Amino acid sequence: MIIMDQDQIKKIIGIIIVVGVLYFFRPWFHGLIMYFYKNPAILELIAVWFVIYFLFFGKPKKKSEKRKGVEQEELAVETFQSPYGALLGILLIFFLIIGSFFSHYIVFLELPHTLNYNGIKDLPGSTENLRLMPIDTAHRYARDSLQLAQYKLGTENIVNLNSSLSWEFPLVPDGALLQILLKNKGITVVDATVQDKNTKIVEKEMEIGEKMQVFDNLYWNLFKKKYFVDVEDPYYLYKNEEIYTIVPAISYDYKFYWGLLYTLPKFEGLYVADSSGNIEFWSPEEARESDLLEGNRIFPEALSRLYVESYAFKKGLFNYLFIHQDQIKVQDLKRYQQPFLLDTKDGLKWFVSTEPYGESHGVFKIFLTDARTGKIDKLEIPLEKTLTGPIKAADFVRKSNPKVDWTRFRFAEPLPFFKDDNLYWKIIVLPADAAGIAYQAFVNAQTNEVIELEKEKQILEFIKGGEIEEKPEEGEEQNVVEQMRKKIAEIEELLEKLQKNSTNK
Repeated sequence: MIIMDQDQIKKIIGIIIVVGVLYFFRPWFHGLIMYFYKNPAILELIAVWFVIYFLFFGKPKKKSEKRKGVEQEELAVETFQSPYGALLGILLIFFLIIGSFFSHYIVFLELPHTLNYNGIKDLPGSTENLRLMPIDTAHRYARDSLQLAQYKLGTENIVNLNSSLSWEFPLVPDGALLQILLKNKGITVVDATVQDKNTKIVEKEMEIGEKMQVFDNLYWNLFKKKYFVDVEDPYYLYKNEEIYTIVPAISYDYKFYWGLLYTLPKFEGLYVADSSGNIEFWSPEEARESDLLEGNRIFPEALSRLYVESYAFKKGLFNYLFIHQDQIKVQDLKRYQQPFLLDTKDGLKWFVSTEPYGESHGVFKIFLTDARTGKIDKLEIPLEKTLTGPIKAADFVRKSNPKVDWTRFRFAEPLPFFKDDNLYWKIIVLPADAAGIAYQAFVNAQTNEVIELEKEKQILEFIKGGEIEEKPEEGEEQNVVEQMRKKIAEIEELLEKLQKNSTNK
């Protein structure tokens, strides 16, 4: 029977209390713990360093000292006191660099061999559920319509709400103190399929939500439910007078490579929380079968991009660093990062356009990831069919309007549009302050022809494949006639001058 003295009992109780407190507040340490959880090779190499240290440099030495007049001997380990201390420090730094380098690149090197990039020959056609409203203008409209003094807009996201692509912004308390005192107020919805201002506010008090503090914080509650996952920004679904918070989650599978552990990310499922704070976790299969998520996106946006980026490493690290055969890079126009969520005739897709390694800005390969199943389709562009990418497409829009003061206007969201098996880049031109939309420019990726459309009717006609008619609206017909008369008068005046000149000669 082991008998413990009072000091030992106090130590054990203290350890239990510390462990209990750390466990209770574990959501606060989620980022740090997940870093090492995703990169186990770093911990492995740190453990190897400790073994090297204690085996070769940390041998215990006897140390004598007097306590209360009595000389006593103790065992002591002199950390970094030996001539090899600097060498040990360098070795530790070297191990940390190697572990970080390995953990980063092994994911990209291994993913292409675990994924199936399904080859396709044609692009799926676009539907009329097309994004006409860029995020900048949607945010401006939503912000200008907000009439709640204590609230501001949270992180935006795009969803397919009632079969219409829509921008959503949560209404979150404005300020650190209010985030503790108040609850999230609901969401602001902006229809992304129209150009005119349209804002709808759905007010509903949320028991848990992003930005709220402390114990009603969304992530505090999510990580209490399921801890060892990474999450994306939440999006919201309004159905049957209820607001649901949807948060995609990514988990990790452990693998071995020459004795070193690494992890590969995979889609784990979705957190689903209602306004009362009830949280469920659905597997991908449960999410696809749910009526709540019918016709909406499920597969994580970040994972779809990672899967495409990893294709660049398909032929190995040496090829990626030096040879660059069949190597892709993702095209982004400034802050508008791919993938883009598109509604096609084959369903919702995460779209990523890539260009070849180097200085080229042409389209090399197009990747379409199913936003529900995660299936990856890859379209390879033949060499003879050169297609302009989104970066150069923006240059052609600028060239088509040389008289425009481009310091007062800017481009937004170079979205792909598929029509008659042709790829167009739909680039939105808007004022610098995002107060409205100037026009939509469709750039044919093969011919570089630029089609500029201002009215939604014209855009819909173009999408449907009909003729784009320039019909004057009510009140404009008389102006058109007057302009024609002025032009005719100018032509007649010019003809008279030419006639006089010929007579004088």
